[in-house]
Amino acid sequence: GDLSVASFYAALKTKWEELDYHVNDDWKCGVDHALYWDKEWMDRTFIFLGGLRDEFETIRSQILNCDEIPGIEEVYARIESEEQRRQIMHIDFHQGSSPAAFVSHTSGTGQRPTRRCSHCNKVGHSVDFCWDLHPEKRLVRGRPPPHRRASSVPEPSPGSSN
Repeated sequence: GDLSVASFYAALKTKWEELDYHVNDDWKCGVDHALYWDKEWMDRTFIFLGGLRDEFETIRSQILNCDEIPGIEEVYARIESEEQRRQIMHIDFHQGSSPAAFVSHTSGTGQRPTRRCSHCNKVGHSVDFCWDLHPEKRLVRGRPPPHRRASSVPEPSPGSSN
């Protein structure tokens, strides 16, 4: 419905973490374990894409038409970037700016807007992908490892501090 992409993703991620808690993680074969989580995260990518508002149909189609579907984090980053782009354009056009004025406000490099982490204050990532908070994401790009039951301290859900 009316949720932002970040709120929608955070809600899904919270539910997935709850479900992961109940997964039997005692695998006899490491290959089967890896295959299970690869499939699980691919399914979650499809669930995320399928739950997006219709306004994201173009970028959703572009992602689904890739030779290899990117991991959930890359998909989320692309969709969030598209949402931010739409918000910027909507604000500029409704304030009476011409398209030429909008171009003059951008850096002119053709790069997407700069992200700044609200946790570490570094440029280039959001708090959802901060390695200080999520060191496990440094090891595997595109597919985070499964949530482990051994952790007794619950992690804050992404987007809760925004």
